[in-house]
Amino acid sequence: MLSLAVRILTNPFILISLFITTIISIISWACKPTLVPKEIPWVGKPRSRIFPRTTASLLCFFNVRKIFDEGYRKYSQYGKAYIYPSYSGPPEVIIPRCDLPWLLDQPETVVSSEALQRDLMEGQYAFTDPQLLQFPFHSHILVRYLTRRVACLLPDIWDELQHAISTTWGFNNVEWRDICVWDNMMSIIASTSNRMFVGKPLCRNEDYLSNAIAFANDVTLSVTALSLVPSFLKPLLGPLITLPNHYHYHRTARHTLPIIKDRLMHMRRKQFDPTYKWTEPNDYITWHIQQAMSENIGEELDPIRIARRLMPINFAAIHTTALTITNAIFDIFSGPNASFVVESLREEAERVYAECNGHWTKDAAAKLLRLDSALRESMRLSGFLTRSVFRKVVSPDGLTHPREGWTIPQGAWVAVDVISTHHDDSIYDFAGGYDPFRFSRPREEALSTTSSASNTPPPSTPQDSTCDSASDKDEVLWLKNQGMVSTSDTFLGFGAGRHSCPGRFFVAHELKMLLVYILINYDIEPMAQRPSNMWFGTNILPDMKATIRVRRRKGASPEDV
Repeated sequence: MLSLAVRILTNPFILISLFITTIISIISWACKPTLVPKEIPWVGKPRSRIFPRTTASLLCFFNVRKIFDEGYRKYSQYGKAYIYPSYSGPPEVIIPRCDLPWLLDQPETVVSSEALQRDLMEGQYAFTDPQLLQFPFHSHILVRYLTRRVACLLPDIWDELQHAISTTWGFNNVEWRDICVWDNMMSIIASTSNRMFVGKPLCRNEDYLSNAIAFANDVTLSVTALSLVPSFLKPLLGPLITLPNHYHYHRTARHTLPIIKDRLMHMRRKQFDPTYKWTEPNDYITWHIQQAMSENIGEELDPIRIARRLMPINFAAIHTTALTITNAIFDIFSGPNASFVVESLREEAERVYAECNGHWTKDAAAKLLRLDSALRESMRLSGFLTRSVFRKVVSPDGLTHPREGWTIPQGAWVAVDVISTHHDDSIYDFAGGYDPFRFSRPREEALSTTSSASNTPPPSTPQDSTCDSASDKDEVLWLKNQGMVSTSDTFLGFGAGRHSCPGRFFVAHELKMLLVYILINYDIEPMAQRPSNMWFGTNILPDMKATIRVRRRKGASPEDV
């Protein structure tokens, strides 16, 4: 991906085009009316230059971290909103976390997550068909089916993880082997996620997976490029910039269309003849067809539409999950305490795996408190998000703040600063350090206390049961909210509210089981220093060239993969 970007940026034609586009963009931005209230202060806006708003937008690409730090320190901490001068869209109103409940309570007719995603992800061009994000039927499917089906998907996830890791890390290697973490995790996550999307054997087809991964990379590059193109030029440049997206989609469609057509034939036959002996696979293709049939949505039964729907869910599943697990591996296996951390996680992994006899269930996975905490803590400290709970104001009347009185007009973007919240020392002790058991310690202590109390006779004097009950409920709720998939105003890795990431339960199980398999079956040589993350505009990226050294552990289980 990096080499492709270098080739593009060194092409003389591209350079001249970018220069002309930049000049046009400056003029366009300078003349465009601002979509934010005058009462809200700007951060990063110079006072003495010509076109200060346009200058701030152009320069903020290189000052993102500084701008968010300043805005949080001056305004967010005191319950005030501020304006982030985005380089890739309209200026964003960054609200403090105390206003999060207010934002989440707004109806879809006032602020919209889907409209924001269409703008942010260049939905008109990046996913091969504008209808995909205009009418996100695939998101509806995932919300309706994925969380409910996680339990029965666990055996397939485990089987695919065993195969994907063993075939790339080595099945019998006793010598150290170098693994590029980012490339390897992209491959493992792609095959495991597609076990749920398209099933076996396609999830192991190298041509299909390589093009699905390439499409995910295409989206990232094309969205970045299109964010710098003025709106009036996008109809001309959008189709050209996204040519690779279409190419890699068509390469995947050669594999998916025959499966989809065959599935449609069987499911239609069974729909009209319930005695037809055929069992549908438990994957996205089946869920999509079932829901489209039940809602009688003819266009969603078009095989090409279904094949295209697989692309945005592949992008979301592969890219974000690979970023999360790459950061987690760097955090867990680096630093002076890495050996202790790994042994603590390994003890838990081996114990829980033995207790469930190698047959994963949701209850068994829920016992992986330390692994859950290590992943959540990595998302907090090393997450790739800078803002979360993104919304676009869609009401013609705008969005009015009940306390301060300002009104954000239609078309403006609103968000919460997640990077500063996650690094706030007033919220998290030693917020700048990686504490893998930050969230598991209180949960393990509570379990230990409960276990001890169960062996203690009840008190001989009456207690205030109402007070104790309320206190116990608050404690249970607080402990539950320490889990990886839980969202709150202080942990926004998966968003918040009704538009929280619908795949987070699947992802949590996938990543915990991935780490269990690695810990039980492999040694990883600790890294003396964690590879540094890089800021690229508002994106925080792990070192994509960093490697780890791995080898199969002596006595590792000889599964047939």
